[in-house]
Amino acid sequence: MKNSLKIVLVLTGLAFSQIGTAQDKTVNDGVFTAAQAETGKNVYDNSCKTCHDMRFYRDILKSYNDQPVLWLWESILGTMPADNPGSLMLDEYTDVIAYILSENGFPAGEAKLDPDNGMDAIKVLSP
Repeated sequence: MKNSLKIVLVLTGLAFSQIGTAQDKTVNDGVFTAAQAETGKNVYDNSCKTCHDMRFYRDILKSYNDQPVLWLWESILGTMPADNPGSLMLDEYTDVIAYILSENGFPAGEAKLDPDNGMDAIKVLSP
């Protein structure tokens, strides 16, 4: 009986650990659309490019490795543009994130990146 209980507990733990793993997403999973990245390029060219080239964002992605994309989005929203933080539309910040991810080699997918829908569950990876 004692061994049976141990086996059940071990199997239950394994089952729950697999459920958590299956739901984890990263920026390698196509978490933005190509259209978002294209729109983000226009915003980047008009609002970001003057101060930041893409090498800057490669280092930023490294510093956010294994952290939620939402944290990166919130950081950019709260600090950029440097002369007027928070002045862009929320969609523009999201599209810039999509463009940064695209330019760093991460694939586009079918679903739009959305700060109100799951960005807290998507992990940033180093390029």
